Amino acid sequence: MKHELVKIIIVGGGLSGITLAHQLEEKKIDFRIIDEGINHSTKVAAGMINPMTFRRMIKTWKGDELIPTLKEFYPAIEKKIKHKFFFQRKLRRAFNSEHERDLWMERLEENEYDDYLNPPEDKKNTPSHLKAPFGNGFLSTPGYVDAKKFMQYNHDYFIEKGLLEYGKFDFSELDPSSKTYKNEEFSHLIFCEGYKGEDNPYFGYLPFSNAKGEVLTVNSDVFDKNEILNKKCFILPTENGDFKLGATYAWYTQDTSPTEEAKKELLENYNLLSSAPIEVIDHEAGIRPAVADRRPLIGEHPTHKGLYIFNGLGSKGYMIAPYCAIEFVDFLMGKGEIDQEADIQRFYKKHFNKQ
Repeated sequence: MKHELVKIIIVGGGLSGITLAHQLEEKKIDFRIIDEGINHSTKVAAGMINPMTFRRMIKTWKGDELIPTLKEFYPAIEKKIKHKFFFQRKLRRAFNSEHERDLWMERLEENEYDDYLNPPEDKKNTPSHLKAPFGNGFLSTPGYVDAKKFMQYNHDYFIEKGLLEYGKFDFSELDPSSKTYKNEEFSHLIFCEGYKGEDNPYFGYLPFSNAKGEVLTVNSDVFDKNEILNKKCFILPTENGDFKLGATYAWYTQDTSPTEEAKKELLENYNLLSSAPIEVIDHEAGIRPAVADRRPLIGEHPTHKGLYIFNGLGSKGYMIAPYCAIEFVDFLMGKGEIDQEADIQRFYKKHFNKQ
């Protein structure tokens, strides 16, 4: 890729678009971002860096690569934009069953989990409000990304540099054959539209499985402000002094309105985690861009060359995004390949119909 011949348009200024933009800037590649100014997944994104899948007590996909990458990527951005959004927190998991505790103990005997799991905590070191009859333990995690701060600070940064503009992308003004948008030439047009990717006329054939999520903001004088609690739900202390209680999952909807049903579900799950009194002060809903096989959607359109997608990062997006953005930009520069599990080529045969 010869940089002087490259002009990239990023459609969408959410997590995927912003991480991609920083990596392009790092490589001194010309780009601009078009964003509608409404980011629906940020409202429910905890930004929690959880390298384990508790259901099977196994490491998250590519966890050994993702964690070291994000621990360098996010602090580097903070330094560049002169704002902080990445905060340290401990994560305490209350075991959901005796079986889960047994799996935790088994993993402690495996060397590959040395950097992830710690021995169960003594009862004397367990908060009295925590409902953990099967015990609890700390998961080693770098902490969490404050999604709202991340978006606000990064949008301000790119707007100030003249690289981000707000407006709706007009597909009628896109000509893939001549690689022009509103008569402006581009070399690569990359769609980072979040859940709205399922309505994209070029990439809507992909098997999106978007998940609506709802989160409560609560106050409490009981919780440790340096500790995330997790079982059935999570309690995450924010830098504002309040706590996020989340999150729900609902599929096959694009309705971003909060519901009483989800609020009830969250409070019921919370009652299984803690006896501490809480005050609900806010209720938000959003939609996570996710995929049926729980892997990202990255790659070039099978017939419209020059059109790309970088999407589908799912509920662990803040953990996945830096690694995938770096890999994708390397691919665009001709210096690497997209991971086969993330490459949209995996869906060509089954899902693609020539458009």
